[in-house]
Amino acid sequence: MEINAAKERRFIFFAILSLTLFGLLMVYESSSIYAFKTTGDSLYFLKRQFVFFLMALVSFFLTLFADLEFLRKHNKELLIFTFLLLIAVLIVGRKTGGARRWFNLFYFNFQPSEMLKISFLLYCADYFRRKGSFIKNFFGGVLPLGVILGSMCFLLVLQPDLGSAVFWMIWTLFFLFLCRAKQKHIIWIVIVGLILIFFLVKFYPYRFRRITAYLNPFADPKGAGFQLIQSQIAYGEGGLFGVGLGEGRQKLFFLPAAHTDFIFSIIAEEFGLFTITLIFCFLFTIFHRMLNVVKITANMFKKNILLGIVLIFFLEIVINIGVSCGLLPTKGLSFPFVSYGGSNMIAHYILLGLFFNASRQRQEKIS
Repeated sequence: MEINAAKERRFIFFAILSLTLFGLLMVYESSSIYAFKTTGDSLYFLKRQFVFFLMALVSFFLTLFADLEFLRKHNKELLIFTFLLLIAVLIVGRKTGGARRWFNLFYFNFQPSEMLKISFLLYCADYFRRKGSFIKNFFGGVLPLGVILGSMCFLLVLQPDLGSAVFWMIWTLFFLFLCRAKQKHIIWIVIVGLILIFFLVKFYPYRFRRITAYLNPFADPKGAGFQLIQSQIAYGEGGLFGVGLGEGRQKLFFLPAAHTDFIFSIIAEEFGLFTITLIFCFLFTIFHRMLNVVKITANMFKKNILLGIVLIFFLEIVINIGVSCGLLPTKGLSFPFVSYGGSNMIAHYILLGLFFNASRQRQEKIS
């Protein structure tokens, strides 16, 4: 079957746009009562999210015309700049809930770790292009990348943001696997990573409580297990067809972070299993079309960019849904294009712009 690249890109753009507009609706649905109580304006989060969306669209169109060859040549400098921001946020960043992850920039808070989705992606795309089959060599191929990844994760853990560190470890392992690194090297990296995660969880009580709450949330229903229990209640209340748009009760101060990390739980409650299944089919179609574009891209640097972006979107969605329904331990990760958040929205539309930019070339017909 012949793949029409222009048709695939057109579908992906309008599908993501539809997902974003649906997200705007759900941000209002899940936050209006909370916003009215805390700010006196039920539209507070919706208006901010809409501004973020407009900023994201501008970022998307600017990225469409970015010079990818320039970005390839200067990907190391961009990654170093991101590392400097990660260091700076530890010193002068805004501290919230015991973590320093944000810069306070007038209208919204900027999270520098979101820049890794662009800088580390570009670095890896060029790294795997340069190394080629040499990636099978541990000391010459895998280890240098491991040093960069380890340094990055160290800065994230200091914030502390163990969840993002684990995310990038998983993403890199997938990339190594797809680039045909030796399985024994990947297995050793997994073993070392699991040992480090074990100690980072074991000796930090709040992280340990998250793991025990994941295994048995009802052991501490008013503490560490509260959020997960309320999320599961939302799924249960939704049933097959949901309680109806606007009729959900978990957003009434029961479920924390209802408009951010756990927005999918509100979707499940108000629309039910039937609609969730349709959403899954819709997401599957998006990923299928994106992979079609990856397949017909010949340039290795561009192909790696496309593949890396698909991996980011896929892992974020799987982890977010897995956390909200209790299949994975709690981790603060937004649902792409749907959850509330400025840095997150802009970063994802820049990635989308990179995807269209990298795929906009003369394609070989593949049947």
